[in-house]
Amino acid sequence: MKTLVVGAGAVGGFVGGRLLQAGREVDFLVRPARAERLRQRGLRIVEGDRSEVIEATTVTADVLKDPYDLVLLAVKADALPAAVEDVAPAVSPDTVLVPFLNGMAHLDTLTEHFGDRVLGGVLKIGTILDDNGDIRQLVPGGQLEVGELDGDRTARVDAVADTLAIPGFTVTVVSDIVDRMWRKWVMIATVGAVTSLARGTIGDVAAVTDGAEFAAATLDEAAAVAAAARHGLGEAAHTELRNLVTASGFPMTSSLSRDLAAGRPTEVENVLGDLILRGRAAGIPVPRLEAAALTLRVHGLRQAAEHPR
Repeated sequence: MKTLVVGAGAVGGFVGGRLLQAGREVDFLVRPARAERLRQRGLRIVEGDRSEVIEATTVTADVLKDPYDLVLLAVKADALPAAVEDVAPAVSPDTVLVPFLNGMAHLDTLTEHFGDRVLGGVLKIGTILDDNGDIRQLVPGGQLEVGELDGDRTARVDAVADTLAIPGFTVTVVSDIVDRMWRKWVMIATVGAVTSLARGTIGDVAAVTDGAEFAAATLDEAAAVAAAARHGLGEAAHTELRNLVTASGFPMTSSLSRDLAAGRPTEVENVLGDLILRGRAAGIPVPRLEAAALTLRVHGLRQAAEHPR
């Protein structure tokens, strides 16, 4: 499938780069500044002491005109509205779109614009973008789940899975993709809230008095919101996540806490803010999530004041 990756950051650059290495036909839709950086340095994936330079084809919105078979959306939530407009010329009636964004609000935006062309996707990788614009891989490989939003098994979702099935990636077609997207949301909201408030790792939190209990209670808040939305985790998944967020010695952080520590803007609204609003609408108290959101919003206010656009 001819594939367009929207964004070439820590997520889009990593997935698209690995697809290119596996012989897939891939272009990157990026802003002019990112296109220039990629022309100068190439798309670089760094793992430990090993650096790979991948030749990437970039396009900018002003020249995009031909349709693609598959569009992978890998942008931050605040960039989604512009990305939707930019990518429209690449979307034909037969195009399939798979988003790799945090939270769930993006599905409403995408289905409003592109209807049933949109699939659900859950991506699990460990990558960050460093100050040089290079992608640093923190853990090997990746896991990817895709599925039709209505749960059907279709030829197009199988074709997408075949395209994404490359060395190092585990790709699974699932019938409950929306439930799994909610499960990931609960996980990243919990880890993000806990590690942002603690300014430390999950293991750091578990090592202090009442830390594991705080993390478990934060998980219970997020899981209760999912259950109210009829996407409850189930006992096995809840136990698995509880074990993860209370794990002693576990060096896990989140993009929220890493961005906070680095002085960058965070995705507080689509990871925590939206979840809090849904909890309030359902009458579910979420004080720990609210405390974390307050912390990140104050950080965002300071960042906006120090770095006005």
